[in-house]
Amino acid sequence: MTPHAGDLLCSQISPRIRATFPASPRIIGAEDASELIQDTVATAAAMLHSAEAAGKKVAASTVAYFAVKLTRSGRRSTHSSKTDAMSPGTQLSGRSRLTSFDEPLGFDDNGESITLGDLLAEDRDDPSQLAARNMDWDTFYGWQTHRGRKLLAVVAEG
Repeated sequence: MTPHAGDLLCSQISPRIRATFPASPRIIGAEDASELIQDTVATAAAMLHSAEAAGKKVAASTVAYFAVKLTRSGRRSTHSSKTDAMSPGTQLSGRSRLTSFDEPLGFDDNGESITLGDLLAEDRDDPSQLAARNMDWDTFYGWQTHRGRKLLAVVAEG
């Protein structure tokens, strides 16, 4: 990008983009207005770069307008596929929806609230957790004296 295009981006395009947020695009998921502004400015920079490479002159208002329009339609500077379930474009079109694991789904037989995370959680320990616990226990047990080992055995038996 030439210094002229960089100056155009910073002095004319970025202020126009900032003026349209947060009212312009619908925020999806964990996005916020400052993140969308940065992403839209990155899209505008890519548009300026490709126009420059093609030898075309573009107006700052046109670049800002189309960059905001792309953001509004769900495209992002890093990814624009609508086949990805996490893509804002897919969510805007209603083909997917993000749900928090902490969102309440209902109540169990005891009257306690059930979340999606509770339904997907495993009640048993993970094999890696068991292995780490056994390694820690072996190290701890190895540090004990004969008397300490006997005491631990008695406590373990109850």
